Amino acid sequence: MLKFFNETSDLRTEHLTAVIFGEPGIGKTSLANTSKNPLMLDFDTGIQRSVTRHNFVRIDSWEDIVEFQKSKELVNIAPDTIIIDTVGTMLDNFIADYVKRADPKNARRGGELSLQGYGAMKSVFKQFKDWTNKVNCNLIFVAHATSEDEGDNKKFIPKLTGGSYDILRQETDLIGYMYSYQNRRVIDFTPKDSHIGKDCASIGMIDVPEPKEKAYPTFFEDLISRTLKRMNEINDEQKKIITEIEGLRKIMFEIKSSDDANNFIETLKGKIKTVQLQCYGELVKHCEKFAQYNKETKLFENV
Repeated sequence: MLKFFNETSDLRTEHLTAVIFGEPGIGKTSLANTSKNPLMLDFDTGIQRSVTRHNFVRIDSWEDIVEFQKSKELVNIAPDTIIIDTVGTMLDNFIADYVKRADPKNARRGGELSLQGYGAMKSVFKQFKDWTNKVNCNLIFVAHATSEDEGDNKKFIPKLTGGSYDILRQETDLIGYMYSYQNRRVIDFTPKDSHIGKDCASIGMIDVPEPKEKAYPTFFEDLISRTLKRMNEINDEQKKIITEIEGLRKIMFEIKSSDDANNFIETLKGKIKTVQLQCYGELVKHCEKFAQYNKETKLFENV
C-alpha cells in the first residue's frame, strides 16, 4: 500500500541500528548488553566471556533465525534490543552460506559469493533489519576491528569482507569504535582518519564506565535514547524551517516592486542562514521582471 508524505510529515524515529566494533577483549559484548532489555543472537558462541549477560540464543544456521522470528519464546521475552554478536560471522558465514545453498548462481566456482550473491545477501540482511523494526526493537551489531591502508595511514574498520562491510555502513545509524586510550576504555563515534564512525547525535568520544560504576548497567541504553532524541529534534527543526519558508514564500509572491523586495530583505535578516539562502535565490528570480539586484548595495533597483 502506497504512503504519501510531504515536507512537513512527521517522520519520527523510534528505533535505531548501531555498531560497536573494537579490539579483542575490550568489552564490546558486555557493553552491548547494557542496552534496554536485550536479547543476544550468539553467532560466535562467545557470550560466556561477557561481564553482563541476559537472554541469548545460540545460532547454528540462518534457518535458526527464521525459526527464532516465529517462536513463542520471542513473544514471551519481548526484547527492546536485539544484539548480533558478531555481525561479521552473521553476514560472511551464516547469510552467505544460506544464499549460496538457496541458489548456486550466488556462488563463484571458488566458493566465494558472486555479485548476484552479494545482492541476495543484502536482501536477506535488509529483511532481517526491517523485521527488527516491525517488532519494535533497536538493533546492535557487535564487530571485531581490523585495519585498512588509507594512504600512509591505517584506518580501523569493522572486520567483514568488502561487500558485507559496505552493506553494514549503509544500513546503520550509529557506529562507535571501542578501544583503550590513556589507560581507560573509550568509545568514539566521530569519523576520524584513524577509524570510521557515525555520529548523528554529536556524542563524540566518551569514557566507558567500569562494570561496578553506577552508570554502567544502562550505559548503551542511555546512548540510544540520547541519539533518538537528537534525531527527532533535527526532524522537528527541519519541519519548523520548512513551515517558515512556506510562509515567507506566500509573502514573497505578493511582491511587485523593488521597495517591497527591499523590505522583504530586511525581514530575512532576522532569519537563520538556511532560511535566508533558500529565500534569497527565489526572491531574485521572482523579481527579475520588474527589478534588478545590485550585488554591491545588496538591494533591488527598478529596471
